[in-house]
Amino acid sequence: MVKKHQIGMSRRSFLKAGALATGALAVPSVAKGMGQVQGPSSPNRIDREVISCCQFCQVRCTTLVQVKDDKVVNVYGNPANTWTKGGMCPKGQSLVELTNSPHRLLYPLKREGDVWKRISYAESLDIVANRIVKVKEEFPDDYAHRVALFAPLWESHESEIVAQMALRMAGFPEICSSGDTCIGNSATALRICLGSAVSSTTLNEVLNTQTLVLWGANIAETYPPYIRWIDRARKKGVKVIYVDPRRTPTSNHSDTHVMARPGTDGALILGLIRILIHENLYDRDYIARYVKGFKELAASAESYTPEAVSRITWVPKEKMIDLARMLAQSKQTIIWMGGSLSRFTNAIQTVRAIVALQALTANLSGPGKGIMNMQGGKPGGLEMLEEKYSAKDLAAALGYRKVLYGMEQKRVKVLLLNSSYRRYPDANRVRKGISNVDFVVYRGFFMDEEAQLAHLIIPGTMVFESSGSQYGAQRQVVWRNRAVSAPGETVEDWRFYADLGRRINPGTFPTFDSPEDIFELVRKNAPTWTGLTLERLKKDPTGISWPCPAEGHPGTLGTLYPDNRFLTADRKVELNTPALGPIEWTEPEGSPYGDSEEAKAFPLIFTQGKVVQHWQHTYTQWSAYMAQFSEGNYVQVNPRTVQSLGLKEGDWVYLETELGKIKARLHLSEMILPGVVWTPSYPGGGSPIKANTGVSINTIIPGNWDKVSAQYNGFGCRLTKA
Repeated sequence: MVKKHQIGMSRRSFLKAGALATGALAVPSVAKGMGQVQGPSSPNRIDREVISCCQFCQVRCTTLVQVKDDKVVNVYGNPANTWTKGGMCPKGQSLVELTNSPHRLLYPLKREGDVWKRISYAESLDIVANRIVKVKEEFPDDYAHRVALFAPLWESHESEIVAQMALRMAGFPEICSSGDTCIGNSATALRICLGSAVSSTTLNEVLNTQTLVLWGANIAETYPPYIRWIDRARKKGVKVIYVDPRRTPTSNHSDTHVMARPGTDGALILGLIRILIHENLYDRDYIARYVKGFKELAASAESYTPEAVSRITWVPKEKMIDLARMLAQSKQTIIWMGGSLSRFTNAIQTVRAIVALQALTANLSGPGKGIMNMQGGKPGGLEMLEEKYSAKDLAAALGYRKVLYGMEQKRVKVLLLNSSYRRYPDANRVRKGISNVDFVVYRGFFMDEEAQLAHLIIPGTMVFESSGSQYGAQRQVVWRNRAVSAPGETVEDWRFYADLGRRINPGTFPTFDSPEDIFELVRKNAPTWTGLTLERLKKDPTGISWPCPAEGHPGTLGTLYPDNRFLTADRKVELNTPALGPIEWTEPEGSPYGDSEEAKAFPLIFTQGKVVQHWQHTYTQWSAYMAQFSEGNYVQVNPRTVQSLGLKEGDWVYLETELGKIKARLHLSEMILPGVVWTPSYPGGGSPIKANTGVSINTIIPGNWDKVSAQYNGFGCRLTKA
């Protein structure tokens, strides 16, 4: 029987949950009256068409940008792109509206009391450089931790590199990476176990596999252009298994859906490993030849019996046993890890367990085998410039926490704020810390919550107004050309940090006149990038996949580890790392199912995630068109979750954690496990567009961290009627 709350769906809900989410509905990105259409415009209505690339997720959809009178009028997916075939999601399309937005900041602004004074770029640059030099003069023996950077994210790979060079060459190591809270766990685990933080295979191999496991990877909503690859794989007979506590649009593209309690993925995997070992369904020869730490793994998995794991995960033991045997029978399996796996304090262990599961079935190397990381990770090989995670330098990932403590102690004198502070848990604490900094410089686009904390705003260019390279989930490097002139005195991130670098490192900082100069510096000093020439990149609509060690090399698709030659010290899979202890599962910090009595006061499990029409905590909130698919803060729960609370569909509720509460609209759905709450991550303040606004969800997320990254899901919460 279909319940009433399942069929009473508004147009907004239908678009958001169905066609829009799967990428099947092409929506224009601009507000009414701006005249954008999906697909190419008539050649008679444009002056030129420029090859570009979307800057949001790591699909890195290459695009064609149509320009009239030095203004972007349309963007559409490049049909020659192997990975996307011309697909792109609404976020990328919204960039037309955002680029032309009347709300954009176009000139540097200096705070004077309660008002903003417009100044020139040259003056603003001098102010920043003088402030940083002054820190060195005032604290000659103790300046290193008094200048900090929230690193650039949006503009280009070159911007990330030059920003780090500028600060580090001046003796300031405190750099908070743009990916420190979202890919740190999975990147660290993969690097330690296999030798590289990036995916061990590429998307084309899903057509060569027998079994594809989407472990927390909600492809239809987070990487919509890729869903066609899953459909193609199924048509070839590939079995698609989806593991997620919610039924999402990705469920419609899967054969089997396993709904496990959030944060228990590691326990489920260890349970599968135990079954494989006890039923002698693992590849002994492969383990003997290529894997270190099997005995320790077997000992760790022993207590994860089907009965125990079923109690922990809520997955029926029969379904778990069937899943283990299915994976054992599959000679070619790819596990695609979703970003959600990194959002728990037990995430490193979960990813290590996934590596171990693939090792037991000899599915780490070869056609149709491997692990794909939803977050992609940076292509390696930046031997000269990039930090590397390893077992002995996990402390390098503590940068943000050191910076936060320094701000709270009023030790940080200058903060270069290039990305959202709202991406961190306990965001109000971060905001308060930033308010202690003597001088905050914001590099952004709108008068958002970050801008309101600044003493100086130096607005940046948007994606169509600059050029540079970006890296993607298929280890690909793509090049983006500038389509239109930068408005006002906006300036690219690479240019700002190159200009700043010369001023704070006089006589030693390299001269960069273009992003091409920076790219070539990397290419010539990173052997695995040698073949990524600018000439090739600028002609390639798909991008070239790393590693590419020679100029005639085609780039590396498929396995990163041919013949099971892993990039660890002894070329074997490393499952026994003393710094991380045994592979085991623990309850997420603050879980209502843990030992803490305080946590039990919040009996529901909190989860959050992305939606197809917004990029979390950032400037898609300023898109008027996307507002028709948005509604601010809301929560999705199973009707049984609120049965005793007297709540009904559409009620206003308070979503409360140990840090506080926010007001949200209630949506009831059988598509989520009872006892679990899900809420979108995009709402925030500052935007004049009401439907896109709300309270940042990270203001009520406790600041729980493991060795590397923050936790965003799995702790306790509760709902009450507002």
